[in-house]
Amino acid sequence: MCSCASRPKGFTYLHNDTDTGLDTLIDTDGYYTVQRACDSTFHSLFMFYPNGLFTIATTSEMLPELIDCFENGGKSTICKYPLWGTYRIEGDVIKTQVIRTEGNGCVIFRDYKIGSDRSIINISDYIRPENTNLGYMANYPSFTENPCPTAATFHPSTTKREIKDCPLLKKRWFSIRQSK
Repeated sequence: MCSCASRPKGFTYLHNDTDTGLDTLIDTDGYYTVQRACDSTFHSLFMFYPNGLFTIATTSEMLPELIDCFENGGKSTICKYPLWGTYRIEGDVIKTQVIRTEGNGCVIFRDYKIGSDRSIINISDYIRPENTNLGYMANYPSFTENPCPTAATFHPSTTKREIKDCPLLKKRWFSIRQSK
């Protein structure tokens, strides 16, 4: 894998590194798990950071090593698997953009609706095929409206993977402050 040297097409949520206030809307001291749309064979594990960072892994089984990566970080190969990106809050929706760094990069968009009970539901998960040169992403199982909306399960944790583990923070194009 090589990492993209310039901002991937479609990535617009530059990291601002300021408190987003998300912790007043949902639980953020831990991670979430949810079945991916109607497909019971894949699950997502993800977490939000107060400064606008977001990380996610989609897996066929919740491996203890992957959960440990989200809670404690680490150097194991599996800790390199989760994707990183940013989020914005628009009304009662958290809009995320994560980056696959192969080739020229590919942006994956996921949106989560915030419930009045602090729950969150994945309402969309898609790529824009015209913005990627990754052939295998052409068959990405996109949905702009989730046909099987299910609330994510929150798993509290007293520890959380460190922000500095995000490899995108080293990229000038990723941050508002660095790209100026």
